Amino acid sequence: GLTSARAVDSAAKAPSKTEMEQIVHDYIMNNPQVVLESVDNYQKKSMQDHQEAALKKNKDVLLKDSNSPEAGNPNGDVTVIEFFDYNCHYCKSALPNVEALIAKDKKIRFVFRDFPILGPPSDTAARWALAAQKQNKYFEFHKAVMGSKTPISDESLEKTAASIGMKIDQAKKDTESADVLLQLDKNRSLASTLGLSGTPAFIIGDEVIPGVISLEDMEQKISDIRKAAVKK
Repeated sequence: GLTSARAVDSAAKAPSKTEMEQIVHDYIMNNPQVVLESVDNYQKKSMQDHQEAALKKNKDVLLKDSNSPEAGNPNGDVTVIEFFDYNCHYCKSALPNVEALIAKDKKIRFVFRDFPILGPPSDTAARWALAAQKQNKYFEFHKAVMGSKTPISDESLEKTAASIGMKIDQAKKDTESADVLLQLDKNRSLASTLGLSGTPAFIIGDEVIPGVISLEDMEQKISDIRKAAVKK
């Protein structure tokens, strides 16, 4: 009857496999951004999955490493970790947010991971910073170097160290010490494991956040972690 005739007509009009492939091919050729977006989304999802797994695997190292410098509350209920470079413009612009968070939230523990990737001056600055830690002056030194517009050099680092009352001769020895160099190697290894390719990078809870993050966004993520902890 009429129904079967329509079915035959519909079948006759259905595109063949070859025609379908041509339609898809033409669409892709005319809309290449769709493929790029798809690949980009896949890569982002893949990286997120990798980072989540790496975070879980290295949680103890990230949270319980007694050699890592910290600020804020050592017994804080939420830990924020920052990987940074002293020569990184974006890290410098993130400093006010970091300072504000530590000043405002008395339950935050903030861990610093020196990750010098922008050349020898960055490496030297990181070693001086870890030497400052040995004299209980890390955060003071960190703020002074991060907040300075003076190009990093041996002279500028020594001047900064002197200005905050560090013992210079001891600091120079400590910049070459095995444990300082080992700490930097550990940080580089962790950054590689987590797939970090730039600075700054923040870790809040189970999330890796590349780039500068606003104070409001940090506070919101910390608030979410606290709410989730109450529900458990």
